[in-house]
Amino acid sequence: MTAAAAGIVRSVALVGAAWLVPAAPAFAGVAEREPPSAVLWLLVVGVAALSWVMACRRWWLPLALWVPVALFDSSLVADLVDPVIGPAVREELGLSYMMQADLTSALTLVLPLMFANLMFSRREQDKAKLSRDIWRR
Repeated sequence: MTAAAAGIVRSVALVGAAWLVPAAPAFAGVAEREPPSAVLWLLVVGVAALSWVMACRRWWLPLALWVPVALFDSSLVADLVDPVIGPAVREELGLSYMMQADLTSALTLVLPLMFANLMFSRREQDKAKLSRDIWRR
């Protein structure tokens, strides 16, 4: 491996470590039961990719993904708004974790619906275009 390639690998490893280390859960109390923020963002990326692939196959398939994601998000948000657990998590992980958890929950709920709507509307446009082309002949 050349020196330039080794430098790039080191830079990527350093960025990855800097991204994952602050997301490590606090090993005391309530916060160790909450998923790290890096895991939440990876979940958003995974839900987006899976929704896109499913929507390319059938427009309604992302709706099947929506139910388990909604259950996970509701359990996560329920912990954060609990009068006992919420303040403890806010104290241990900070307000930025709370905001990231809310944002990732919202994104994972909206993305499957967005991809399903996108493919459904595209399908309807293709049908309208096809019917126009049939009448022109």
